[in-house]
Amino acid sequence: MAKKKFKLDLGKILTLAAMVLALVAFFMMFAPAVEDKLTTTYSGAQVAFGYSKNSTKILVFSAYFIPYLLLIIGLVFSVLAVLGILPKFSKFVSAGCYIAAGVLLFLAVQMATPSVTDKLGDNIKNETIKNFRSSLTLSYGAIVSGIFGLLAGIAAAMPVFLKK
Repeated sequence: MAKKKFKLDLGKILTLAAMVLALVAFFMMFAPAVEDKLTTTYSGAQVAFGYSKNSTKILVFSAYFIPYLLLIIGLVFSVLAVLGILPKFSKFVSAGCYIAAGVLLFLAVQMATPSVTDKLGDNIKNETIKNFRSSLTLSYGAIVSGIFGLLAGIAAAMPVFLKK
């Protein structure tokens, strides 16, 4: 039996490029994602998984972990596409995950959730969260991560539309 050669065509190169872009977007979670007006910055990991300083909880676990989860799912399906397991389906799913993650990565300010005690009334609690979010601005980590996520989605979708 002859050994099967691993053929590297343009589709696989684009899928590998999408994987590299997605990895860069994922590791940008350690760069500042949001910035306070007082020059306090919070990384994407802190916004997603919570942050405490001097035993005082500042941020709590939020929905900002979803874009990072989508990047990992996209990477898994990109690996499946490179290996030839369900190639068309894997390319569509990975492209969709990358694009969705790229869009959601720009929503760091809206997903940042401050730690507010439940003893406050709902009106005061909502007002506190609103004031906290209004003092935040999007930082370079979330912007670069979102751009790389969208570029990964485009690179992952291109092999589907290429003619052989």
